[in-house]
Amino acid sequence: MTAFIPLPAAADPIALSKPDSAGTPLLLTPDIAARSDSPNAADEIWSAYIDLWKAHHADPSQAELRTLFGLPTDADVLITQRRGRVAPSELQWRPGSFRVWQTDHFEILSQADDIESRRVAESLEREYWVWTQIFFPIWAGRDQVALVTNDWNRQSTTADAHLKSLSSPARIKHGQRHRVVLLSDAESYRATVASAFKNTDSNAVAASTGFYSDTLRLSFFFPQQDLSSLHHEVCHQLFTEASANASRRRPTRGQVFATATTKDFWLVEGIAGYFESLRYEQSLAYVGGWESPRLQLARYQALIGGVPVASLEDLQGTRDDIQSKPDLARWYSQASLRTHFLMDSAGPSVRRSLIKQLADLYSPSKKAAEVDPPATAAEINPAGILRSLRVDDAHISQNPVKGDLSTLCLAGCEVTREGLSKQKPISGLTWCDLSRLPITNVDVRRLVADTNRMDQLSLEATGVSNEIVPLFRGATQLRELDLSYTAIDDTAVQSIPSSVETLWLTGTNLTDQAIDTLAALPRLQTIDIQRTKITEQGLQRFRQAKPNCQLNPLNIPE
Repeated sequence: MTAFIPLPAAADPIALSKPDSAGTPLLLTPDIAARSDSPNAADEIWSAYIDLWKAHHADPSQAELRTLFGLPTDADVLITQRRGRVAPSELQWRPGSFRVWQTDHFEILSQADDIESRRVAESLEREYWVWTQIFFPIWAGRDQVALVTNDWNRQSTTADAHLKSLSSPARIKHGQRHRVVLLSDAESYRATVASAFKNTDSNAVAASTGFYSDTLRLSFFFPQQDLSSLHHEVCHQLFTEASANASRRRPTRGQVFATATTKDFWLVEGIAGYFESLRYEQSLAYVGGWESPRLQLARYQALIGGVPVASLEDLQGTRDDIQSKPDLARWYSQASLRTHFLMDSAGPSVRRSLIKQLADLYSPSKKAAEVDPPATAAEINPAGILRSLRVDDAHISQNPVKGDLSTLCLAGCEVTREGLSKQKPISGLTWCDLSRLPITNVDVRRLVADTNRMDQLSLEATGVSNEIVPLFRGATQLRELDLSYTAIDDTAVQSIPSSVETLWLTGTNLTDQAIDTLAALPRLQTIDIQRTKITEQGLQRFRQAKPNCQLNPLNIPE
């Protein structure tokens, strides 16, 4: 989905695409995605809200719109800072040991440096406005928008003209700021969370990169290049604190929320996993889509690993039930997969039902047993979900990746050279799996803009050859490389980065001449060189040179 973000008054954003010949908008904004063929008058208010943001995008200098959204005249976000005096008792911070950064909607208690604190403040404010557009029916500000847009004839009157016609300047007011704690680094984050929440699983804390406490109404983070964890936890926070039905009172000690006791906890985590995909490009925000980070692992598991799509029954359980599962990573992957399907592929009526279910889950007046979602409770044919994972050329042509991407898995999909040619180069990848695609060196090198953050790269059974080696330059963090069943030979091996720990070269044209080069890789722990031209003498030489390296772990019949 496409959403809009606050822009400086002097910004010159790209023009939005015009509707196609049939009148269908090319940008799928949240209101269009959810209200198609809807008779609900409330959806018209949602549409009007999106039109206000469209007008801001078209002309960020319009004063009435900037006033409405509370935007400063010379920036996209108004940020102030001061010396911290009193912190929540759980933090045990001394006065002056932190700074307080404030935006319109957030208060950040920070021990990080000024650059990171400002970066997080800007990100949080943008994220807030994107959340209000996608989940408008749940947002506490919806009634204010209804009053502002009442009697607005959008066919004959522009947004700024309508706002000028009002008796007084319109401004969307907000309640208490949402509080965020920003630690200086990962170690401080883990120590702080472990100390503040004595009963929290220490292993879970050590593995986490962000945490939201619904009882304290605090989010905890530390500076990171990848903001997906921030998107995930702040999504939880906004549903809890910024929804129309949210309690304005601070929770009492020991209070249990419906989100913890509902059997549909999968949706609580699934929608946060969906929002993790938030990314920006050319003054627009994008959420969901086939390239969403959470879908990449699910795609690999389903199309390559043969993992079946989880049923609703498999996913259901309370928070405590789920957190005791032995394979929590797979559960999260499947919960995100189902939620992505319901939000992006199942149609407007199902999407509206999903949003209503979320509104009920985050309503303190309703108990978990009272939440009865009609459309999302029905079992979905797993074949439909599986089909949604199988990307083809049309997906890429119609919806190319927007912004940087950390993970990309197209293994087992129906993408060709023609489809990849429609995609601009992608920066920032840490995991890229293009296995089994009919593509060449040129296609891969054009797609992958850089490899300086690459951790895993798989080009198994593709059309690459020795000419792929320039891609490895600068791949100093590459840990796993799969070139199995490609046309590479001994020459390419010389360019494999020294950082590689796991190397798959099955079915390539390697000979005994590659042994010394492979054995010299300082971090190599696992290698498979079956079905190559390497002889038994070559294998023995490798074992002697690298006795602690696991050789040919796969049981491949000749």
